[in-house]
Amino acid sequence: TTVVAKLVSKEWKGLSDKKREVWDEKARLDKERYETEKATYTGPWKLPITIKNRNQKDPTTPMRPMSAFLSYSNSKRCGVR
Repeated sequence: TTVVAKLVSKEWKGLSDKKREVWDEKARLDKERYETEKATYTGPWKLPITIKNRNQKDPTTPMRPMSAFLSYSNSKRCGVR
């Protein structure tokens, strides 16, 4: 919910640079993983649109990398609720 997001955002802005570096490092590693997966991906980037596969995505497509804030907020979300 937006209340949880606002609380986590407030905590994120209050983090010291040293603690924020941990999350930036996790984001950097995830971005490297994404770039590696993207470079080795050989599947179809776009599937032809038909009624049968309209809402289906290729499960082998690399997932986008997580930002440092998103990684941090996912770890803190259950504690804030």
